[in-house]
Amino acid sequence: MNSFEFKKKSLPGGLRTILLPRQESQTVTLLVLIGTGSRYETAKEAGLSHFLEHMFFKGTTKRPTTKEIAEVIDNIGGEFNAFTGEEYTGYYVKVAAQHLATGADMVADILQNPLFPDEEIKKERGVIIEEIRMYTDAPMRHIHHLWQEALYGKHPLGQRIDGSAETVSAIKRNDFLRYTKKHYHSSNALVVLAGKFDEDEAMAELKKLFVSLPSGKETHPKKAPAKIPHERFVSEERNNLDQTHMIIGVPGVGLNDERRYAAQLLSIILGGGMSSRLFLSVREEHGLAYAVHTGLEGYVDTGSLATQLGVRSDKADVALELVMDEYDRVMTEEVSAAELKKAKEMIKGHLLLDLEETNALAQFVAGQELLKKKIMTPQQLVNKYNKVTAKEILSLSKDLFATKKRTVAVLAPKKVIQSVKKAFQD
Repeated sequence: MNSFEFKKKSLPGGLRTILLPRQESQTVTLLVLIGTGSRYETAKEAGLSHFLEHMFFKGTTKRPTTKEIAEVIDNIGGEFNAFTGEEYTGYYVKVAAQHLATGADMVADILQNPLFPDEEIKKERGVIIEEIRMYTDAPMRHIHHLWQEALYGKHPLGQRIDGSAETVSAIKRNDFLRYTKKHYHSSNALVVLAGKFDEDEAMAELKKLFVSLPSGKETHPKKAPAKIPHERFVSEERNNLDQTHMIIGVPGVGLNDERRYAAQLLSIILGGGMSSRLFLSVREEHGLAYAVHTGLEGYVDTGSLATQLGVRSDKADVALELVMDEYDRVMTEEVSAAELKKAKEMIKGHLLLDLEETNALAQFVAGQELLKKKIMTPQQLVNKYNKVTAKEILSLSKDLFATKKRTVAVLAPKKVIQSVKKAFQD
């Protein structure tokens, strides 16, 4: 883990590039990360970033149809996809090393020469509305939407990344053109190449392909709400559910907060594995849930620490109390040396496993560079975690888990919501 080679370079138009040569690999990933996402949208624009991501695959001046785009990558056995988050949107291709030029050309083409044909917009609008319905019908996904709403209210972070049927139905071709002009340019973008490649050849290829990416002014999202949470208890009735879904947590720390390392270790101790406190308590000891997980969500200036679980509806209030008990406990007593050591080893192990693939390597550095303007190596991160003490975690817990900061989102039948709310208020 001590050796982590990367190089930062800039193309003539100012486009930032990062090279991660890994000659032992047989693949290469090219990732273009754009500094915009759902957090950059107004309420009327909700879902625009995600809709736009889909539309880049619907034809270019060089390859007018989706089929022509897809066949280029299928013919070389590559992987070609995109993703939309709150603070960035990514487009990547992963191919065998000898096919880098073909893969890179495809990514550059869709981003710089999209057609956005009206007939495809109409069809894809229907696809996305079905996607929204699918995730709304999936309790483990929909509870996260309720949680974001509870925490951030009407702020863009409280909106769904995919928007709503109403907002998506209102998006037109001119909205794509305007949004692309505002956000998709060299000052707002980053290109990362990870895997097996010749550096000189790769830079020459990137220069050729991305030299025409327009320039523009870097854009910034709306600041996080000064007061969080917006509401302490948010629920939605689903009387046909056989299981109650809950997220219980608190506002956390942002990506640039030095307490983030302690917060990450705390989340692992609480619910980061099969030997974590909440997994052992809620699942193993009381048999109330199959899945229990505590995790950290981080943005540039805010975040959250929360526990998600799906539990027996007749014992949902008990499960809530068990989570609250563990939150109380970390506020009043230091975590043990053994727990802290195990959490640190888990961090190290997860980093090693996560960074085995070239696409994971590319995203690891791209996210840091785009959001934090600096890159920490895996070893530097491990060193940060190793310095965290039990006293620091106790101090952080006292701040984070104050009763007035605790927030709950519940998806369940009406009677269950009432019992959970009573347990929360008591």
